[in-house]
Amino acid sequence: MRREFLIEKIAEKIGPAYTKTDIEKLIDTFLDTLFDILIQNKRVELRRFGTFELRKRPGRTAKAPKSGKVYTLADRYVPFFRPSKIFKNMVQERTQTD
Repeated sequence: MRREFLIEKIAEKIGPAYTKTDIEKLIDTFLDTLFDILIQNKRVELRRFGTFELRKRPGRTAKAPKSGKVYTLADRYVPFFRPSKIFKNMVQERTQTD
């Protein structure tokens, strides 16, 4: 789903109370805040949805398949999302086809 479609869906659900521009600003602010908190190496827990956090991946050596050259990759942080049980159950219930 593209960003514009998400904004459209939210606008349909909440009606004329907010404009699409307001909804877009809200989404931007939410994502910026989420990124800022994660960069501070803190967890973000959204009840009924899941938990976002950064995990540190240790450095390793890698080999280029074509040239065979060996590279050393530094430690890095990667985003990680763990869905809540409620989220998993909702997905399971809504995707079951009998």
